[in-house]
Amino acid sequence: MKKSILGSFVGLAIIIAIDSFSRVVVSLYMQHDIMMIAYTAYPGIFWPLMLTLIAGFAAFFGSMFGLTYGRDHRVVTVSLLIALVLFLRYGQLHLLMGQEALFYPITALVLSLGGILLAWQLTKNRQPSDDFTHHQPVEEEL
Repeated sequence: MKKSILGSFVGLAIIIAIDSFSRVVVSLYMQHDIMMIAYTAYPGIFWPLMLTLIAGFAAFFGSMFGLTYGRDHRVVTVSLLIALVLFLRYGQLHLLMGQEALFYPITALVLSLGGILLAWQLTKNRQPSDDFTHHQPVEEEL
């Protein structure tokens, strides 16, 4: 249970770190002020879309870590991770509500939840197929 909680919080830290690092890189590349939660402050449509996609990938990578580290209690891990990501993205949405259009923050929220669900599907415990477990190699007689 401790690993699940720790994995969820480290997963959230990974999400925040990747999000922040990508914003710093984009800001330095564009020679623009660093906007840690804004999307439309960057010129054009490419960079806000790129930051939105990176938010989804960041959630995927953070949840992959959390779900592999807290493998024993997967339901607790994914539940806490979803709650933390909802809290993070809703906080961003709430702070941006009067300042810019909400298309990008809402899309980042949806992509983040999709990244968590994709990580959930990829880290399932899979049973070996019956085709390979009962197959004995056939020895040929000379």
